[in-house]
Amino acid sequence: MGEIDGRQHAGQAHHGGGPAFDLVLSKLHRPTLRPGTVRRSSLIDRLEWDDPQPIVSVVAPAGYGKTTLLAQWAERNEAAFAWVSVDEADNDPKVLLTYVAQALDAVEPVGRRVFDALASPASSVPGSVVPRLGAAFSAMTAPVVLALDDVHLLHNSECRAALSVLADHAQGGSRLALAGRSEPPVRVARLRAEGKILEVGPGDLSLNRDEAASLLRAARVVLGADEVAELHRRTEGWPVGLYLAALSLREGGSLDSAAISFGGDHRFVSEYMESELLARISPRQREFLTQTAVLERMSGPLCQAVLDQPESAATLADLARSNLLLVPLDRRGQWYRYHHLFRDMLLAELERLEPGLAPVLRRRAAAWYLHNDLPEAALESSIAAGDVDEAADLVGKMWLPVYRQGRVTTVQRWIGWLDDRGAIEGHPMAAVSAALLAVISGLCYAAAEPSRCAPTRTRPPGGSRRQASSLRWRNSCRGSPGSFAVTPKAATRSSRTSSGSGNSPLPILSQTR
Repeated sequence: MGEIDGRQHAGQAHHGGGPAFDLVLSKLHRPTLRPGTVRRSSLIDRLEWDDPQPIVSVVAPAGYGKTTLLAQWAERNEAAFAWVSVDEADNDPKVLLTYVAQALDAVEPVGRRVFDALASPASSVPGSVVPRLGAAFSAMTAPVVLALDDVHLLHNSECRAALSVLADHAQGGSRLALAGRSEPPVRVARLRAEGKILEVGPGDLSLNRDEAASLLRAARVVLGADEVAELHRRTEGWPVGLYLAALSLREGGSLDSAAISFGGDHRFVSEYMESELLARISPRQREFLTQTAVLERMSGPLCQAVLDQPESAATLADLARSNLLLVPLDRRGQWYRYHHLFRDMLLAELERLEPGLAPVLRRRAAAWYLHNDLPEAALESSIAAGDVDEAADLVGKMWLPVYRQGRVTTVQRWIGWLDDRGAIEGHPMAAVSAALLAVISGLCYAAAEPSRCAPTRTRPPGGSRRQASSLRWRNSCRGSPGSFAVTPKAATRSSRTSSGSGNSPLPILSQTR
């Protein structure tokens, strides 16, 4: 599996002091710096003061080079870097903190107790996981920089609270660096008053005239000093604006039309990309860019499966060589992602040109993931595609092993997504999952409410044995949340039988008194 998608197959590795689920290893690697990247030497000098503040906050809109700055700092800094690229799936505290633990563990072992707490469905995040992880962070024998990129994607309150507490454990020369589009989830006012935070904003990240000239030269655009000055003035030093202008000039656009006189407004960027960039490339290139934008991460084989074009791998390789808005995710040049702002614009363009195509492409991606033994990626693609039936089937098969890895919030999100679409009633194993999760967690989903579960002694008309089984289990939700408990041996037995045997998953729960 690792050769296919850059994941570490952890499985039950937590028994030996490691993560309890498969990790996307590219999230733990800082992005590779591309040739031609403008060096931000003055900013890095600020970050490396002799008396550094323990917290570093890098906040700016899309396209200002936040990730690039952290990657350049990591390349030049003598301290070890523990890197985590945050995404939406990290809005489960056990998932986020497992990545943090693994990143730190790669620098210096954090200890089995940390991973044991992360792997247990019963462990408290604030009461057990965060104290153990924080103690490991503060006990590092040599300074380490823990860098989390794209933290604005974290909206789960437990995740944000955990990072705020971890900030207090950045001691002994170690530092916590948080980059995102909005204020980081730490007590900024208190840290400012105590002089413990270094803040980098849009004004700091804007390119000066010399840096703008360097970017244009690297993009193979030759302009005179006055033209560079005018382009810099009209883009206000916004790095991605300058780069998009360079691409337009390279494709034959004029200086007047290429200069983007705004600083990050998505509507204007979209209009600019349509009139000045996408309109100047070939229809095949345009199709590749807009259609592959449905993918969070992409490789040649995945693009080929989604687009059904045999030359997709070669197109991706050519694009990787010529476009800085494609970010490499591994050192082998196999996996990439688009710059976030660029992807947003491409998706908007896809919806404008071919409304309704995105779900089709995402279903193809889900099929590829399943074929390559990546069921969780397949489930997320099915959810993104709005494919309720496929998502329900995958949730029914996956929820128990994922729950047993401690990722309760992830399972709740999946079940909640199905419940919001009224999909639980019509999918027996998803109904079983919702009923059991309601019993275990105390959360009640609409399809598992007693009023929706009329007692029955027979199968529903025309129904299967498994449908009857799911009804019996939804009826069992009439008990109080604390009246049942999961037995590990029975849960293991059920996980083997629930996806195909037709047997009732009755042994998962045992009544407690």
